[in-house]
Amino acid sequence: MSDFQTGTAATRGDGPFVAGLLQATLTARKVAAIVALAWDGPQLRAFTVSLGLGEQPERVEQLAGALALAAGADACRVAREGGRLLLEIPKPDAERKPLRAGRLEAFTPPTPTAICLGIATGGRALWADLADERSAHLVIGGTTGSGKSVLLRWLLYRLAVQNDPAALRFVLIDPKAFELADFGRLPHLLHPPVAKPLEVARVLSWVAGELDRRAQLGRGGGGYRLVVVVEEVADLLATNRDVGPLLSRIAQVGRALGVHLVATTQQPGARSLGDALVNFPARILGRVASATLTFGAAGRKQTGADCLLGRGDFLLLAAGETTRFQAPLLDGRQLSQLPRAATVATLDAELPTAVSIADLARDPRGGRGRRELTPDDYGRLEAVVAGGAGADEVRGRFGIGYERAARIVGGYREVYG
Repeated sequence: MSDFQTGTAATRGDGPFVAGLLQATLTARKVAAIVALAWDGPQLRAFTVSLGLGEQPERVEQLAGALALAAGADACRVAREGGRLLLEIPKPDAERKPLRAGRLEAFTPPTPTAICLGIATGGRALWADLADERSAHLVIGGTTGSGKSVLLRWLLYRLAVQNDPAALRFVLIDPKAFELADFGRLPHLLHPPVAKPLEVARVLSWVAGELDRRAQLGRGGGGYRLVVVVEEVADLLATNRDVGPLLSRIAQVGRALGVHLVATTQQPGARSLGDALVNFPARILGRVASATLTFGAAGRKQTGADCLLGRGDFLLLAAGETTRFQAPLLDGRQLSQLPRAATVATLDAELPTAVSIADLARDPRGGRGRRELTPDDYGRLEAVVAGGAGADEVRGRFGIGYERAARIVGGYREVYG
């Protein structure tokens, strides 16, 4: 029997013992209910609560703190799932263990674009299919240590081994320039992974043009599914405002044209994702720093995201449902099985021309150091920067802020050398 099947804890005696403590706590609070062990998972145990006639689940939800103390745990998440009321109790640190990726490879995907995200509470495999409108775009959120980058790597690995390069291609955007290094020689790549802000803007502009081309040719015009992957999208948007509208457009119309967006961010709310957020049908949420941040990250009440344990403990929020699951830990053996290309494809010949000095300098928000430059200014500005001027000189000559001047100078050097 699998370690993740109901009843494993019963053989050690600790699961039924904890169930008895939870039962006694509810009884002491005059809540008529029966508590039973439902699942012994990698990091937590789940208990079903069968309420007596007329009892309200809200009464149990209000007792989450008392139930956690009774079980000797830091937290207790009270969840409603599949018509059941569940108490999810973290295991002691010494008893927690990772979910190895090899366990999930035994599951046969129903379609090549379906990925087994992990094991849901109760022991069933949890799937997300890019071909399904309910999970056509994914955003993975969570604080440092939640496991979002590990989960992203698992998703990329599964899509790569399940799909021929002729059927599915990747564009990888990795501002850190190292998180996705293991995937830098996939035959599925249309272009080497990109990190520099202006190169990111050029590649995303190409994707926007690909959307137009596919729209003109019809749904099947692409001939392959295209998955655009963006690591730490909030950081990217903060450093390059030009990519925001491009990402929003991909999220808005990409699904119907076979183009999918997968992004990670520490806080997947409107502040970090902007207009693109409403077009992400599915969110995967890891540990959130505090209860006050939970609603903004989840977009709905009472998810209990602040009770997640990190290390691959996630919630999938899709189609109005919230499902807790444990994501797998990818190891070197799986990565060694990735297909490798002798040479990596490039879009250099198809990318839009480099941005102009006007694109670099545009900042019409108003306020100190943010005045809109005139066409005459652009000509003088290009001459000054091309002549070797630094950010301080540009700031002084044109009366703009230092940050904006540094962005203009740095961007020009990146494009033109």
